[in-house]
Amino acid sequence: MSLVIEQKPKYRLIPAASNIIYTMYDAVTINPANNKFKIKYTAEVYVNNQTSNIVSSANRVGVLKVTPNGEGYGIFDFSPLLQNYVSAEYTGGTVHNTNNNNMSSYNATQYSETTPHSIHQIDKFSTNRNCVRFVSVRFNIEAADSATGTVTKQYNANTIADTILIYNGVLYDTDILNLDSSGNFGFNLDYQGFIMNGNTDKFLTNAPTKQYIRDNDYLTLAFFSQYDLDFITNTSSVSAIKKVKFQFYNNGSTTGSLITKDITTANGGHSGYMNDSNVKLQFVGAGIGNLRGDSTTIPASWDYYTVQAFGAVNALSQEYEFYNQTEDCKNYETIRLTWLNKFGVWDYYNFSKKSVRTFNTQRKSYTQITGTWNSSKFRLDGHTGGKKYFTNNTKETITLNTDYITENEAIWLEELFNSNDVYILEQRSTDNANEGYLRKYVKPTTITNTTHTRKTKANDRLIQYTFSIEVDKTKKSQLM
Repeated sequence: MSLVIEQKPKYRLIPAASNIIYTMYDAVTINPANNKFKIKYTAEVYVNNQTSNIVSSANRVGVLKVTPNGEGYGIFDFSPLLQNYVSAEYTGGTVHNTNNNNMSSYNATQYSETTPHSIHQIDKFSTNRNCVRFVSVRFNIEAADSATGTVTKQYNANTIADTILIYNGVLYDTDILNLDSSGNFGFNLDYQGFIMNGNTDKFLTNAPTKQYIRDNDYLTLAFFSQYDLDFITNTSSVSAIKKVKFQFYNNGSTTGSLITKDITTANGGHSGYMNDSNVKLQFVGAGIGNLRGDSTTIPASWDYYTVQAFGAVNALSQEYEFYNQTEDCKNYETIRLTWLNKFGVWDYYNFSKKSVRTFNTQRKSYTQITGTWNSSKFRLDGHTGGKKYFTNNTKETITLNTDYITENEAIWLEELFNSNDVYILEQRSTDNANEGYLRKYVKPTTITNTTHTRKTKANDRLIQYTFSIEVDKTKKSQLM
């Protein structure tokens, strides 16, 4: 068999919305001396949440065929297909596919069909159920012995590529791609600091390590669970992420006890190696709202708190600082947005300055007949006659303004402008008797700006952005 994989992804962990390129070559079938016709390279694509028996008919999601190019090579890009098999995480849920006993929790109540919660509200941890999948591909080449002959596979055995993991991410044109001598290329998450294995590494966000949060805001931080050598490229050793620590500060000194959240199945996470895509990416509830749901004692006075991932002993991430954001002195309404970032997980920002709500109503009208014509007596009632509206459908638009921000914050917020999945996220409710689960905290919105100008200190001195959003759900009226 001479079918050879000439080019493949350089790294095992790949954003699904980037090019996922494989290049094939078969010197025998392509050779004109062998007189083959209707030649096509074929690829059977398999997707599953586990690697065990992944190459099976039950897991096959598509068969792709390409004609050899001018050099006789077959080039496949699987991204358009594979993007359909990963998606954003919107809710909490089960820890992994073979565990129905442990779930993420909200207010110490485990996730269920009758007690659901959004991913933003998790008390401690949640694994993913949709963000990551295993992928394998089986390649072959087909041809006919004559121009009118039947096309058949040229080999009984297939060439099977190494299993990769795709996640619901995207690359920008400015992201650095690494290339090796075989032409294999990819984005090195480890080199860029997004595979946590030391105190300079990061959670899956480009947000600055210094952010602002209110006393009841929800927030999650996502991370790849590195318990083997699946993702690490810069070292031969790895430290498993075992816990996330929180420490509050007031007037430059610590206040309250050090808070440690252990990554365990009982806490909604998973802390060991497992052949399940659910545990490859996880979320930690890191906002004050999340901590209160966990019944964590929040100091009465605090200026900021820190969040940092740890192994058994050593720090495995940078230290993130969240500063206490009080309401604006002019009593402007603070509107918190959450959006899907380039890694396929959630970022957050509070728009704390002037916001303006505008309502645009579309109406359908009719003219009502004057008087009571369908009764025993005719009356000229005051409510009859004249123009009436059959329905009113109202769209709400909100203009938001940031506070003055840094250049790094400005560049980060461009991901909000580019995101196609944006929501208003409400604060944790203090009405414990009527918490509710559905439609209370997460409200879909759309960024309506069609242009965006990057501001810099050199050009603008002070940087402040204005965004316009449209609340996606229409307010309806009763039918007349």
